[in-house]
Amino acid sequence: MAGEFSRDELSITDACYLPFPRWEDGLQYDWSMILASILGYISIVCLTTHIWRQGSDRMQREETMFVQPMYCGVLLEQSLVLNRRRDEEDTKGRDVKVGAKETELPIPENLEEWQPGEDDWSPLRTEQTPFIYLCATLWHETENEMIQILKSLFRMDDDQCARRNLQLFFGLRDPDYYEFEAHIFFDDAFDYVDGNSVANGYVKQLMRTIDGAISSVHTYGMKIPPPSKIDTPYGGRLIWRLPGGNKMIAHLKDKAKIRHRKRWSQVMYMYYFLAHKLLSMGGSKERIKTIADNTFVLALDGDVDFQPSALRLLIDRMKRNANVGAACGRIHPIGSGPMVWYQKFEYAVSHWLQKATEHVLGCVLCSPGCFSLFRGSALMDDNVMKRYTTPPTEARHYVQYDQGEDRWLCTLLLQQGYRVEYCAASDALTYAPEGFYEFYNQRRRWTPSTMANILDLLLDFRNVTKRNNDISMLYVMYQMLLMISSILTPGTIFLMVLGAINMAYPQLSLYWALVLNLVPVAVFILLCYVAKSDTQLAYAAILSTIYSLVMMLVIVGLIKQAADNGFCSVTTVFLLFVAGVFVISAFIHPQEFWCILHGFLYFLAIPSMSMLLMLYSIGNLHVVSWGTRETPKPAQAQKPGEASKPVEKKGAVAEWLEKIGIADKEGKSGYRFSFGNLFRCVCCPTDTGDTGDMKLSAILDRLDELEAKIVDPPGSHVTGMDFRGEKEVDNKTFSEVSDMFEGAKDRVNPLFEDDAGGPKMNRSWLEDADFKKSAQEYIKPDETKFWVELIASYLFPLEEDKKQQAKTKEELLELRNTVCLFFLLVNALFVTIVFSLQQVNSDSGGSIAIELPCADGAKGEAIEPISIAFTAVFGVLLLIQFLCMCVHRMSTFLQILSITEVNVRSPRQVSSDEREITVEKGLQLVKNMQALKDDDVKSMASVDASVAEGEQRDAEETDVVGQNDGTDPRKNLWAKLARRRREQQYSTLSNNFMRNFKKLQRHMEDTEMSSNMNLTAGNTLRVPAFSFSPTEEDVTERKTVRRKFNRFDWKSVSTIVQMSKDPRIKQSILKRGNVVAKRWQRAALRAKIQNATDGADGGGYAVPRKVTIADIAQLAVVDNESNAPSETESEGEVIQQTTF
Repeated sequence: MAGEFSRDELSITDACYLPFPRWEDGLQYDWSMILASILGYISIVCLTTHIWRQGSDRMQREETMFVQPMYCGVLLEQSLVLNRRRDEEDTKGRDVKVGAKETELPIPENLEEWQPGEDDWSPLRTEQTPFIYLCATLWHETENEMIQILKSLFRMDDDQCARRNLQLFFGLRDPDYYEFEAHIFFDDAFDYVDGNSVANGYVKQLMRTIDGAISSVHTYGMKIPPPSKIDTPYGGRLIWRLPGGNKMIAHLKDKAKIRHRKRWSQVMYMYYFLAHKLLSMGGSKERIKTIADNTFVLALDGDVDFQPSALRLLIDRMKRNANVGAACGRIHPIGSGPMVWYQKFEYAVSHWLQKATEHVLGCVLCSPGCFSLFRGSALMDDNVMKRYTTPPTEARHYVQYDQGEDRWLCTLLLQQGYRVEYCAASDALTYAPEGFYEFYNQRRRWTPSTMANILDLLLDFRNVTKRNNDISMLYVMYQMLLMISSILTPGTIFLMVLGAINMAYPQLSLYWALVLNLVPVAVFILLCYVAKSDTQLAYAAILSTIYSLVMMLVIVGLIKQAADNGFCSVTTVFLLFVAGVFVISAFIHPQEFWCILHGFLYFLAIPSMSMLLMLYSIGNLHVVSWGTRETPKPAQAQKPGEASKPVEKKGAVAEWLEKIGIADKEGKSGYRFSFGNLFRCVCCPTDTGDTGDMKLSAILDRLDELEAKIVDPPGSHVTGMDFRGEKEVDNKTFSEVSDMFEGAKDRVNPLFEDDAGGPKMNRSWLEDADFKKSAQEYIKPDETKFWVELIASYLFPLEEDKKQQAKTKEELLELRNTVCLFFLLVNALFVTIVFSLQQVNSDSGGSIAIELPCADGAKGEAIEPISIAFTAVFGVLLLIQFLCMCVHRMSTFLQILSITEVNVRSPRQVSSDEREITVEKGLQLVKNMQALKDDDVKSMASVDASVAEGEQRDAEETDVVGQNDGTDPRKNLWAKLARRRREQQYSTLSNNFMRNFKKLQRHMEDTEMSSNMNLTAGNTLRVPAFSFSPTEEDVTERKTVRRKFNRFDWKSVSTIVQMSKDPRIKQSILKRGNVVAKRWQRAALRAKIQNATDGADGGGYAVPRKVTIADIAQLAVVDNESNAPSETESEGEVIQQTTF
């Protein structure tokens, strides 16, 4: 072959020769070839200019982007650019000009028929429009935690309102447009006082925190009207109208009427949204299927904080793959204290490595319920939503179903063939447990549930791999290795501590080191069987502190071993490998880099979190309580004149006794421990008197009193009537369907008995003083029927059955004993085998150990085959996770790049005529226009703000403060200020937008008039040339716009300047804005009058609103103006401000 290449040509066949190019007589250029190459390159660039414009949705699949699935390896770049599809139909609104006729969004035809707040289908919504139900579950959250979720909902409202106004008033099609409803499901929201239901303190705390949450989002004092109140079959409902026009609904659950706990709240909203509201829309099956595919449920906790952009990234995942049933984001724990620091690193490592690996190799096994997006059509699957309503009938069901409901829901989705994905760019914040006890109780729920659901998937791997295309046998084997390593982790940590003690104190034999380590662990296992939970946790806290000191010995031992053997040591190499993986992972996650600082605390807590926590979780497997937020009480508003009670301080010993379970919650025990009494009575019993009999007698008397009231309820209760005061017929009693539920018995509670065909209702919570300002409304009969049937079928509150509870407790104890026996036996065998090998090797002088050969002839580390085998398994798993993390990180980078607008030059360097009006610029402008800031009040002293309102209404308003006779302009100014202050009490984002939109219209009219005057004077209209720097005219106009819109940012000012230079955009703003505003105003007035007339006739479902003659006259004027020709609609009109 070398001889062939030495010739001038290569003979392929007898008649075919391939000549080789050679340079002869120096370097010579063939200008024709060079020119042909340049022209060929230019032609390719001209033919493939469409690749630089985003012509399809973000996160598009490869088969939809390229014509052919393969590429040419020789001409890689050329084949990729020429293979790229050119689809003109999927034009991205981000790169579309506003004024273009072929891309301008038409005004919705059904805008006049739409009733704001009443109709679920808005004029801008299509079958493909994403509709999100934001579902937050609350129970005993603190005020700060409630503010977190409320701020997130108000941000969503602000973002959605901006996207709606952008499309309606500017005609710019937004590809990311969505609609949503916010729902809060309050568990155990009522207390019973003298037989009457009263909203508890947590509900009232939610109402108090709303104003503060709004102010923190909108940066200035903005309030919303009080909520409307509705009595429902499951309890009650409060409905707020948010500043952006969206609804926030709080469902108050009464545990005496509907089953409580988080899983049943999820069942409640799944059936309500996907069975009742979705199916009631009507239409063909294809239409319902399309709407269900684009209907999403965002599961939230009551303390989560997120941005609208995080939800948009999850929706992109759903749009990219129709088979994705759920998607979760990156959860960041917040709080203070060492426990939160530990969880920051733990959450970071689990997301960096574990979730990324699950996403790349197969599917994410758990989409956390604090921030996860679920597809409606996936949840509607019979084997998902129907099976999710299964009540626990066996001991293992309590562990798998109720202790980790989010993981079980994902297990059902995976078994049905749906994919669960992880989006690292979607961030959410949530409060983490700050105390040791609360953290252990939380993980006591999570650990058994995780293992139970993974075991369920592994045992059903044949069916799962057959139905789910994203789960392969390789992924199943990976999960099997993780399961085995998780089971053996406590034994591995036990041996690590044993080796550290032996290395730090070589004079101790291995037997004594084993005894020193085995005794405290054995005591803890014994306490898990016989002691109370508080005692177990107190002992675990003490033992965790001791083990953190032992881990310092491990560090010393590792340093000594590294110094003796250098890199010729498996332990040293493995430790450096693990540390390197964590450090590199932190570097490729720059926003989370500082989490690596908490890695040292994570290292010290390894024995506690990997050994003691596992033992505590398995030993308390029979405990099915929630474990967190069970004891906090809401902050009650102090009554006027009521003095606050001083908090009694406890001594250090009393607090310690309370923690270990010896003292009661008040810090009292049978002995006094204090410094003052130490010499007087060290261990003398406190003579507090035996009040046990007195308390028991008082409790029994109180129970007798309550029973008498329940058996014979007050006559003021409404009986035999439904929620609208009409008779109900053909109602089933709850006792008739009680045989459908495991362990259910006939009720004797009169709240659930029928009298003359209707349930007895208790409306006492509606008469609460905190709800006096709330207007009462009523739900429709079909919804009442739905709730009655749903509660009877799936959410019936089970009556306590002592025999069934005793049986369940025995089954749970038996399950605990079985699992503990297996778990302890496996770890004991593992520890015995490894320890015996170490002991035999020590006694025999290293006969069964393998000494590593070192290149420099130094003494290497001696290793046992079994020990190195388990180290290799852990190392291989970590290596797989690291590689998958790199792959997932690249996909995350591409997703972030797809939503990031890269500006090569700053806005000041590019002329305004060169830039296009994109969706991002339009949204920024609209958000500035609808924002309410303190400058709105201050700007009334300026000339521009003085013409913002109608003169007639100003005169009427100022009569109250002072006569507007023109003699005192200060009175007029203060009158306007007072009116503006009153308007801001219940201001809306749409009102703020309309006020600034009218200013924008006047600015466009001024620029139009100025252009016409220049043309009349004989001046030609100058077309600006391409320039990299703004002209003097641009700078002057920017200053003018800045004075008129003084609180807008620089980008919005530049956008307004650009709009004013395009005649098409100016005409669109002048004409389209007037038409939309009038149609919307007419729809609002018609809805107001219609609701009032319906309520007066007795057929409405809301309290009749007050309608004046002015409203009817205004509607007639708007109707008359709307029938006028469209050419005259934009001439000299003033859009009256209205609430919509």
